[in-house]
Amino acid sequence: MRHYVLFPDVKNAQKLYDILKAEGVKCTFSPTPREADKCCGVCVMFHDESDRKKITDIISENEVNILKFFDGEEGKPERMKFC
Repeated sequence: MRHYVLFPDVKNAQKLYDILKAEGVKCTFSPTPREADKCCGVCVMFHDESDRKKITDIISENEVNILKFFDGEEGKPERMKFC
């Protein structure tokens, strides 16, 4: 299972990613899963479900604008290329 945070724009994705990295949360940029949203985009994938509460608190404290959280299966390997 993979865990994602979806965003309305890249600016908010970059902001959350930078904060999560500084806080030591294991995460990466990822293509938005097609089953999560039909538009092409970027999201932040986090690896540990137990980090969700911490991420939610960081989002609130730093006024990061998100669309939603999404949990999905592993996906197609050719689409799942990360930075």
